[in-house]
Amino acid sequence: MKTTALNSFLNFLVNEGSEVTTRQARTLFKVKNIADLAYRARNAGVTVYTNRVTNSRGRKVFAYRIGSANKAFNTYRSNRQVARSRKTLYRDAINVTIAA
Repeated sequence: MKTTALNSFLNFLVNEGSEVTTRQARTLFKVKNIADLAYRARNAGVTVYTNRVTNSRGRKVFAYRIGSANKAFNTYRSNRQVARSRKTLYRDAINVTIAA
């Protein structure tokens, strides 16, 4: 089986159990558009959260992580309401960032 950037991205997040920033992902997976990887993973049914974090230089960057889906996401997904299910992912990611 051919290893794709999406498979590598998901395997890294699952096996490492942490998050990966945009710059780290560009280096590790040799792709320019990391948001597209997250988008494709979400369309495949994987819950990928995008959070804004502060790196060691004090700059705000995006970090991606895998989390468990909430009840609203699962309900919208089962009813094939893709836009609403994605909206719950983004809303939850914002809530996690604010609470942390």
